[in-house]
Amino acid sequence: MTGNTARVTPGDLLALRAGRARRVLGPAELPTDPAAAYTLAAETVAGAGRPVAAWKLGATTAGTRATFATDTIYFGALYGEEIWVAGESPAHMPPPVFRAEAEIAFRLAIDIAAADAVRIAANTPSEALFDAWTPALEAPYSCIINIPEAGLTALLSDRCAAGALFLGAPRPDVRDPDIDSEIAILIDGAVAAAATASKALLMSPSEAARGFIIEAGRQGVSLGRGQWISTGGITPCIDLPSDGTPISLSFTGETVFTLDLLPVPPEAGKPA
Repeated sequence: MTGNTARVTPGDLLALRAGRARRVLGPAELPTDPAAAYTLAAETVAGAGRPVAAWKLGATTAGTRATFATDTIYFGALYGEEIWVAGESPAHMPPPVFRAEAEIAFRLAIDIAAADAVRIAANTPSEALFDAWTPALEAPYSCIINIPEAGLTALLSDRCAAGALFLGAPRPDVRDPDIDSEIAILIDGAVAAAATASKALLMSPSEAARGFIIEAGRQGVSLGRGQWISTGGITPCIDLPSDGTPISLSFTGETVFTLDLLPVPPEAGKPA
């Protein structure tokens, strides 16, 4: 970065991410509006050269709408290496700053071109739109330190603070009434945060996913079959230990998974 008045570039964000480092950005360095921020994020994804494997959502809760002064669902992309699937993935490196919230995620069953997004979201039955769902832990991380103070454009610029997405085994019945059961984060066997979707979200998880599809289309973003959509924090976002203390996710009172994590390097998350 060349100075306090230079706009942040995709290369800047990629370099910070590669170094697991963080930086404060001032207003003059940030995009001027959400559309420009989405463009910067898309350019960063293109520059990374990695396929998008999942999407994380915001503004599906009252808290995120208040924090970022928006009532429009917003989103960010996650890459394959940022996703861990219980029973399938090897040990995962958590984000440099390790916090997470419990969510419900859906897997897209079809490709959706941006131009078709509104029509498909409005008219496609859930069982045709999604082929699986699962409880998940979504761990946000941004290389921009001063979020949320810097606001929505900062958040969107850095892929909506995409850090990691920890998924349970896929479940096929996307109309399963259990989706509104209690979901909880456990640390060393003790419940650290728990809630249900109907009490935490402003809409059902499937409605949130449909709302995202519409907004992605409005932003010119096409979606792909097999991509996951994590629909927003059901529990609060809480700090998690990275010292080997067991971290688990439970759903309907049963353990979905216990994370298998690599140790965090001691200087991770340092300021740039």
